Amino acid sequence: MAMLANKSNQLLENDANTGRVEATLARLSREDSKLCESLLNAAVAGAVVARQPADTILRAEAAEAWNSIKPVIVHHLTSQQDILLPWAESRENFPPDLILRAREQRVRLCDLAKTVDAASFITGSDEEVTRAGTALTAFAVCLDDVIDGEERDLFPMIQRSLFEQSSA
Repeated sequence: MAMLANKSNQLLENDANTGRVEATLARLSREDSKLCESLLNAAVAGAVVARQPADTILRAEAAEAWNSIKPVIVHHLTSQQDILLPWAESRENFPPDLILRAREQRVRLCDLAKTVDAASFITGSDEEVTRAGTALTAFAVCLDDVIDGEERDLFPMIQRSLFEQSSA
């Protein structure tokens, strides 16, 4: 009887995890679409302010570009780290290279975000703004690559794993 209860609890937990992964995957796909629109602006704003750090209008545009993507990406990376990747690691046949690539890209994005956050586009020195602008451009380009990889490789593999799990 206890074995049956444990098996039943395990099935309920798997269903809850599957639902959580499906919901997270759908939300992250929507966020990817939303982020794509802002990435070009961020890349351009970062590059331009890095070349002309004394221009207060360019500083404000860079700050606005960063502030438009930062909240989305923080939530995005946290969801990926806390929900999708642990779930993918728990799957027997999930390609480890996809997980490793996602983790490495996350570290790169976090390092670039720290560089951008270390300076204020509005009140920072020209040198700080140049460094932050360069990092903002690199962040936007890296994030665009990450989104392409998610949509091309990671998300479809998660969907296949979810389908295989529900079929079993």
